[in-house]
Amino acid sequence: MQENRTVDLPLSGLFANLRQEATLLVKREIELARVEAGQKVGQITRGGVALVVGGAVLFVGILFLMLAATYGLEKVVVPWMAALIVGGAVLLVGVIMLLKGVSNMRNLNLKPERTMETLKGDAGLVRSRAS
Repeated sequence: MQENRTVDLPLSGLFANLRQEATLLVKREIELARVEAGQKVGQITRGGVALVVGGAVLFVGILFLMLAATYGLEKVVVPWMAALIVGGAVLLVGVIMLLKGVSNMRNLNLKPERTMETLKGDAGLVRSRAS
């Protein structure tokens, strides 16, 4: 319906409409980008908090397990050897867990996909209206 109304407008009116529509389009794209960025930040924050809390609890639990394992191994080998065995095993588990956490963080998609798609579509729309 708006197409019929713009046909009767002079060239200056068409440019004014184009300016208004482009301004509105830019405002909406900025709002979409802001919302998408907020969602991505929320995902990163939740993941980071879970990593920190889980790491702290895991650390305390591992300390007690290491102590118990060291005391248990002292019955079989000398105390320094028991501590070395337990420490090496815990170190290996820790390295594996850190590598898993890094891998999970790399797999996050932080690109604003919807904003990129709508910007491409908007650019095509502006080109078609300008020609």
